[in-house]
Formats: sequence, structure tokens, C-alpha cells
Amino acid sequence: MRPPPTRAATGPLLVRPSAKIVIGLLADPDLPEQIAGHLADVLPNDLSTHLSRDVDWTVETADDPFEASTRHERIIDKARMRAEGKHWDIALCLTDMPIQRPSGTTVAMINLHDRVALISLPALGGIRLRRRARDLAITLIDELTTLPNEERSDASMLSLARRRSAASRLTRRATPTDRDIDLEMVMPARRGRLRLLAGIVRANRPWQLILGLSTALAGAVAGSAFGILYSVIWVMANVLEPWRLTAATVGGIAVLAVWLIVGHSLWEQRPQRKTLGRLVNTATVLTIANGVLVFSLALFAINIIAAGLIIPPHYMAEVLGHPVDLTSYLRVALMATVLGTIAGAVGSGLENDETVRRAAYSTREQGRRRFMRQQP
Repeated sequence: MRPPPTRAATGPLLVRPSAKIVIGLLADPDLPEQIAGHLADVLPNDLSTHLSRDVDWTVETADDPFEASTRHERIIDKARMRAEGKHWDIALCLTDMPIQRPSGTTVAMINLHDRVALISLPALGGIRLRRRARDLAITLIDELTTLPNEERSDASMLSLARRRSAASRLTRRATPTDRDIDLEMVMPARRGRLRLLAGIVRANRPWQLILGLSTALAGAVAGSAFGILYSVIWVMANVLEPWRLTAATVGGIAVLAVWLIVGHSLWEQRPQRKTLGRLVNTATVLTIANGVLVFSLALFAINIIAAGLIIPPHYMAEVLGHPVDLTSYLRVALMATVLGTIAGAVGSGLENDETVRRAAYSTREQGRRRFMRQQP
């Protein structure tokens, strides 16, 4: 039987050779749950490689939604309480709740006494999320454990040094007056705000926006069909100057985006906190804009295929009065996409507000926005 790790009264977990360490991953639903599943698969091997091969690293997961609250102290407190009674040596909590300080964006928190760490996934940005979560998880676990240097291989020491170098770009702030938080990793305000916005938009899954709006999708298909089947649209698409066609495309995308935001009251008028209000409203604009852009690109691709299958080249050449090539078909497909996007905006007006909110936001973001609207 392997000996258990030696628990100190406070501070990091003292690990003896051949110890077994159980790491519990506590995750919010949706994106945090997905990231926790990935970490559960890769962390045992990564910890053996980057920290110590002489330890039996075991990772367990538990899904438990955190309250939709803007008080980050309650998040780590709930993580600590949820970990009580578990046979976990270390508890690592993943949430999609954004945490902002006046000095920057909180990326992670550590409670050394109870060996609980918290990762705010939106602070990791919108790209390479799994890789960043893996690297940060290893860094936090290293903070919560004490392993003799002689137990580490040269490769693991070098790998850990690289991770510590990357983590050093964050502000590491000890908070001894806060009984729940011993250490914070904070990203500077300007850089952190941009990454935080990208992370919130990523969690909202903007590419799924239009798929949740059936009426808007039906209107877009009908508008595109009109553009492909009527020859007058072919003529207009091929006589317009490039700047006019570009302006029409941008205008169509803007119409749908504005219609969704204004027509369905997605803009928070009186948020509880001005800083948070600006953040969520900016995230709304970026989420809707990205969702509409993805939708328009997909519609454009479909219209290219449809135009190529339905319109014979000799007939289009007869209508236009000159030979046609690929550019002619691309112009027709683009004009049909503009019409389809505008028709989709009209169709979105027939959706009820709750349907649009479900399509625009993740479940957790919906909860946060309801919480903000309920505050005095």
C-alpha cells in the first residue's frame, strides 16, 4: 500500500515518495465541465512528466453549478465547502464567472490552508483554452504541493521553469487579510480586459447563435433563394462596383446584429456595477457580431453551391450579355447572402426574447444577466 501524503496544518501539501495524491476537479456546467473532462484525461500523465514520476496522480471530477453572483469570494468559499467531505488532497475549481479587480483581471486564486484553487476560464481568453488551462492547472498544483527537488528529473525541472516564467507575467498578489484567498494571479488591466472579453465570447459559443433561431434561419433561406432564382439580382450583383457590394454586405450583417441586440433588449440598461455592465454589453456586441458573421459565411458558402447547381452558365451569360466566370457566380452568391441576411433580421423579430437569449448566451451567462437585472 502506498503511503498517504503528509498533511501540514497549513500551506502546501507535503508529498513523500510513492505517495498517492487525489486531485478533485469541481466544474460549472457547460464550458468548465468540458475543460474539466479534458484535464481529467491529461493531467495524470502531465503531472508525472512535469512534476514527479514518483507520485501516483489521480484526478476525479464533480459537476456543481456555482451561484450566479458577482461576489468572487463566494465562489472560492463554495469551492472550499463543496470539497469538504471528499477524499481529495487538492481541489481545483473551474468556473466561467469573470472576476475583475480595479488593478486587473483575476486568473486564479489559491487557498493554501484548505488546498483549494480557482481558475476563471474567461480570463484565459478565447483561443488555446485547453492548453492554457492545462499549464495553469499544473502551476497551481505545484503551488499547493511541496516536492523535493531531488525527486524531479532535469526535464521536469526545465518544463516547470518555463511554466513559472509564463506565470510570472501575471501579478502574484498575496492577500493575508482575506481568510479565503492566500494568493491571486492577476493579469494587468488593459491586457486582461481584452482576453477576458474573448473568453466570455468563446463561452457563449457565438457560432451556434443562428442555429437557435428557427424563424430567422427560415427567413434567411427564403431571401437567399430569391437572390439566386431572380435574374435581376444577377444583373445587379455583376454591375455593382466592388465598394458598393462590400458596403451592402457589411450593411446586411450590421442590420441583423443591431436588430437582434436592440429588438430583443440584449443591451443591459442599468447594470448593478458600471464596470461589469460595460463588460457584459461589450461581450454581447462581440458575441452577436461573431455569430452573425459565422452565419453569413455559412450562408455564402451554401449560396455558392446553390448558384453553381441551379444557374446554367450559358443562361447567365445570356442574361448578363457577356461571358461568365467564377467571379460572376461569387457575386451572385454574395448578393443572395445580403438579401438572406436582411430577411433573417426580419425573421428574428418574430422570435420571442427568451428564445434569442438562449441562442445568444450560454446557460451560465443567462443566469448572470438575470442576476444583474434583479439587483436594485
